[in-house]
Amino acid sequence: MRHYSRKDIQNVDFKFRLNLVNSITGIKPANLIGSVSQNGQTNLAIFSSVIHLGSDPALIGFIMRPNAEVPRHTYDNILANKRYTINHVHKSFVEKAHYTSAKFTEDQSEFDHCGLTKEYLNDFKAPYVKESNLKFGLKLVDDIHIKQNGTHLIIGEIEHLIVDEDCVGLDGLVDLESLNDVGISGMNQYYALSKFKKIPYARLSELPDFNSKKRPDNVVFDEGTQSYHSSILPYGTNIGAPSISPSGVSSWKASSITGFNHTFNNKIESLKDEYQKLIEQYNTNDMLYRAKMNFEPLIGQTYHLYFDDKKDEQFLSLIPPNSWKKTHIGDFKLNHDKVWVKIEE
Repeated sequence: MRHYSRKDIQNVDFKFRLNLVNSITGIKPANLIGSVSQNGQTNLAIFSSVIHLGSDPALIGFIMRPNAEVPRHTYDNILANKRYTINHVHKSFVEKAHYTSAKFTEDQSEFDHCGLTKEYLNDFKAPYVKESNLKFGLKLVDDIHIKQNGTHLIIGEIEHLIVDEDCVGLDGLVDLESLNDVGISGMNQYYALSKFKKIPYARLSELPDFNSKKRPDNVVFDEGTQSYHSSILPYGTNIGAPSISPSGVSSWKASSITGFNHTFNNKIESLKDEYQKLIEQYNTNDMLYRAKMNFEPLIGQTYHLYFDDKKDEQFLSLIPPNSWKKTHIGDFKLNHDKVWVKIEE
């Protein structure tokens, strides 16, 4: 383990210190903040400092860097109009979002230069990112100057919240993994978010006994009597013990066990195959229904799926692959159950 004193941190290379201190707090949310100037010029910038400040009222904060270093168009726009948007960044447009951090001039819109779409919803003054599936519009309620380093804590109250309803659970929790959200560590490291566990609300009355010694799976221990009882069991309990086999039974029983195991294993393999096919079908339809289409598909008609490199999106077309130079992904038909089926060559 390496120990850095305050003096060590101050004396290391500037870029090393910047990356080190910026990443030690762990993975932070990636968000795009949209704003507009008084003359109608839109602005978009990526931030990793967005934090929840309270739910009643619904307050969200973020940290703005010192104004003296470079022009802060986002800050100026928020002060002028008191309205701004925060938009989650997803895997599908993370690179576009990253480059909004470039030093664009005041008369250049990051929406246009980074290939993102601005949209205005519910007569809200500031622009949202159309590509984002979780976004909210805020009203500025406070601007707190932090004198130690010249930063500002910008506090806003949520006036509008737009979210893909399929990603919100019955308990109100948003499934960030299903949104394909990304997180940031440091200045330019992006992480996919993966939910691996959900733990109940922490109540003192339900606190697990973390001090109890956990025993390995291969230790035979009776929780009821709180004692080891391998010596009284009628079968071997350690890894090197002989395998369990039918004893004192007829040859019919032995052959039946073999037959049952064979049948059972075949059914398991069949279920695995069916499950894999179902997952593949789901992934195909998820891809097709997310693709851009400028028409209502007809049942039984063959459609071709392409990837648009310039727009970084997939789209459906009736034009066959040999008619133009587009990146062809595959051919598909829509059946009567509104399920897309891939046409194999």
